[in-house]
Amino acid sequence: MIQSHFGITHAPFCHDEQPLLTAQKDILEHLRVHSDRCVCPHITRTMHTYSNTLRILCQSLAIDYKGGDLKCEKQLIEQAHSLHRQGKAIALTIDDAHLMPTQHLRKMRLLLEDTPGNYAIILFAQTGLFAQLALAVNEDLRSRISYSAMLHPLTPDDIELFILRELDRCGLAHSRIDPAALHLIASSSSGILRHVVNLTTSSLIHVVRNQTTTLTTAHVNSALMQPHWRDHDHWITRLDDQ
Repeated sequence: MIQSHFGITHAPFCHDEQPLLTAQKDILEHLRVHSDRCVCPHITRTMHTYSNTLRILCQSLAIDYKGGDLKCEKQLIEQAHSLHRQGKAIALTIDDAHLMPTQHLRKMRLLLEDTPGNYAIILFAQTGLFAQLALAVNEDLRSRISYSAMLHPLTPDDIELFILRELDRCGLAHSRIDPAALHLIASSSSGILRHVVNLTTSSLIHVVRNQTTTLTTAHVNSALMQPHWRDHDHWITRLDDQ
């Protein structure tokens, strides 16, 4: 819809690969140091039982995951020994780690401690994970953290540059977005990249619906009127008034 309206081959933010931002590049360089000469299995589905999580790890390492937990763990350890003989180690990455029960994370740590050489568990999580690890019962996990970093909210200037870069990538002229609208998107996105993408896309959809050619503050304000963009207290007040 957006691409046909503006005469472009694809809509903004629809690339399979997005260039990393400066802060993301810095963190990536640290991760590369920690995972040098490592095989990096990845767990993306964290809201599972330990047994299923174990099998996801086996799949990631191309290990037969049929059988009980003990068999899977034994094969994982054997695979780790094989990698160690090749001069490699395991750097396990876990996405949405704040959703994984700490007991499962602890089992993963204890499992990898039975493997030879150095290993790493790299957690990608929201800040709620820090609160979990701050509990005394999880001191054994927190005390093993060797590096941590936080992605801070983007500045309005960073957001505007990101949007303009995306316009360039899809061949949409900068003149198709009013500078005031660009600033409004940047100031309304709370510095969160996902909000930037969703708000810009929603605003472009309003441009298409109105059959205009330039994204203005009126289109952004129309998108911001949707309930999920409004402050929770705003809707509580509206309900009280009714």
